[in-house]
Amino acid sequence: MPSASLTVSVEGLRDHKGNLLFCLTRRTTQFLECDKDPGAVHGSVAANVAMFDVEHMAPGEWALLIIHDSNSNGKLDKRFGIPREGFGFSGNPAIRFGPPSAEAVRFAVPSGISHQQLKMRYIF
Repeated sequence: MPSASLTVSVEGLRDHKGNLLFCLTRRTTQFLECDKDPGAVHGSVAANVAMFDVEHMAPGEWALLIIHDSNSNGKLDKRFGIPREGFGFSGNPAIRFGPPSAEAVRFAVPSGISHQQLKMRYIF
């Protein structure tokens, strides 16, 4: 079976406190529920890294969600349903009222090495 690796670079972090929680899912239409996908690839890296690698992925269509978990509690903190911590999506779609569409966050991961550049967004 062919294997793929993804290098993710993160821009626009407000600070380097806490961790970056990432989740990659092939269920691109349900990307916001990435943690419920048994085939998802997820993990955590220190927020002081600007780049990290995800290896041994299956080639195909994926969606990536990153959360800047600045207080290291393992989740995206919200206030009145609005994220209080930073977040980012593959494809860097414009954020308006509500989450982006599945088409806006979907990207292809070919066999071999590929790269995805993510910009963090903060509402508060």
